[in-house]
Amino acid sequence: MTSQKLVGIGDHGRTDVAHCLPPAAARWGAGIGLRTTPATVLPVESAHVVAGRAAVTFSAPHGTESVVLHDGDVAEFGRGSGCVVRFGYAPIADVALPRVAGRLIVAGQRVFVESAESGGRRSLEIIAAGRPPVLLGIGDGFAPSEPEFRVVVHGDQRSWPMTVVVRRDLAVGDGVNGEPPTRAFELRLTNMQRRVVGAYLEPLRHGRLEPATHREVATALSFHPNSAREALYDVWAKLFAAGIPMPDVAEKRVAVVEAFRLHRLLEADLDDG
Repeated sequence: MTSQKLVGIGDHGRTDVAHCLPPAAARWGAGIGLRTTPATVLPVESAHVVAGRAAVTFSAPHGTESVVLHDGDVAEFGRGSGCVVRFGYAPIADVALPRVAGRLIVAGQRVFVESAESGGRRSLEIIAAGRPPVLLGIGDGFAPSEPEFRVVVHGDQRSWPMTVVVRRDLAVGDGVNGEPPTRAFELRLTNMQRRVVGAYLEPLRHGRLEPATHREVATALSFHPNSAREALYDVWAKLFAAGIPMPDVAEKRVAVVEAFRLHRLLEADLDDG
């Protein structure tokens, strides 16, 4: 599978009015002008962007879901109601999956994976590109050096993977004539991911004020809706890892589309293709 490097110029200084919608909707930056069912619009001083150290994507009962973690966070994962990263609890509970399978600990620009100390279950598995899988025994911990890796929790019905991407602080090089350098964003997407992003963007090109829905994208590309959603969340995680500003909203299709539109990451490439 081939990949395409996409480059855009940073726009950290953007302070347009954002719109704050009720909980049933979300908050967006002013540039995209999205509308939902009737809601009271409240202006805020600046656009909200996603911050944090790490993003975790995983399978929830309604489809792919995500959690953003910050430096110092400790997040439990498993099927228990108290877990920050919760999976395998519905529609049929995977009883072989521990209520608390382990913890994700964010420190030192890394995510430390700790297996719970309760015995009688299978080891966690950590998978990263370029190295053999690491089996994490009961009570053990491991912090991969790779910026992206998967933690697999084995249950009875299936295995439950979590994808973790870590945003590292970027070293700033010397500028020109004493001025700070211009920061360029670089993003590598597969051809399939580019097609998915293009499909979500398509309605905006024809004057609609919101991106395509998961079902519309699935129909256009002959995908299952869950597959379209999963691909979108993969792109969202790549944007997060690259440090590309995007709105901090519940609807990831809005966050992704606004990031690509605002920073012109895919515009010329999709128009050419």
